[in-house]
Amino acid sequence: MDGERRVVQGLIVVAALVLTVGLAWAEDTTTGKVTIQTMSAGIGLGITWGDGVFEYHGEKYPFSVTSFDVGDIGVARVMANGVVFNLKRVEDFSGMFAAVVASGTLGGGAGSGAMYNNNKVSVVWTGTNQGLNISLAHSSVNVELTPEAKLKAAKVR
Repeated sequence: MDGERRVVQGLIVVAALVLTVGLAWAEDTTTGKVTIQTMSAGIGLGITWGDGVFEYHGEKYPFSVTSFDVGDIGVARVMANGVVFNLKRVEDFSGMFAAVVASGTLGGGAGSGAMYNNNKVSVVWTGTNQGLNISLAHSSVNVELTPEAKLKAAKVR
């Protein structure tokens, strides 16, 4: 039990480092916020799926998220909050992101991550986890605005 606690504490330290690096990647201007709920399962290679809400200029845009992870072991549910940087248009939020994630879960835990896409949009998040999972993962994360969010974005422009 003590060894497991040390592993989780070590992962939280790594998560804090990931968060710091993610903030260094991003410009000084925060342009939006996200809340994300996901489930993940993996044995070395993992998959994550879920949804979230992107808030930008007072408007809320729902989205879905899926990813394939290298370095994910176990099953966990994650509830995360984060900030979005470098966004010029809502549509730039959708797409494939490269991500680095660190988390540890033994019943309950914590994690953080940073990701960016080819539109130079960066997202940095922290979250709480439930389940049994250790993740020091590099991921390809696909973020897709819902059809309703796409219509809303087109009208707001």
